Amino acid sequence: MPLVLLLRLMNKRFPVMLTADADIRHASVLVATGLIEAEFHVDNFGYQRYESAQVFAITDEGHAEIATLCGNGASVHEERPQWSVMPLDYLRRIGNSTFPLHTEDPSEINSVAVLEAAGMVEATLPPICRARQKLRQATVLRVTPLGRTALVPRRG
Repeated sequence: MPLVLLLRLMNKRFPVMLTADADIRHASVLVATGLIEAEFHVDNFGYQRYESAQVFAITDEGHAEIATLCGNGASVHEERPQWSVMPLDYLRRIGNSTFPLHTEDPSEINSVAVLEAAGMVEATLPPICRARQKLRQATVLRVTPLGRTALVPRRG
């Protein structure tokens, strides 16, 4: 779970190198949600598979999330901006769409980044613009079988 990784990083000295597949995947979710700053290293075999991630810092939003998780950050949590589109809500909305699906909305692009990091969609994400750290356009290629599983209503 990405938040467990965030809590583990809280007591580490930076930079921290992550090599376990689950940790790299969780770090990508934390980067996409703005909770940590990290760099990902691709393998040398041409498969575009991440072999490691180097975490440089926990962001202010990450520290606010830690404070909230620890129970003493209620006022900090209220100041944190909320996404207008949550990733699973976005997945439900696009589940039956015709692909490829393009979006330029920053909150939708953040959702696509999180869903791709979680393995729920296949997507192409634009490179990060160094000047503003904003993503420009994302293209969702398809919803993966894992994403389809997340769309199935749960019986309670």
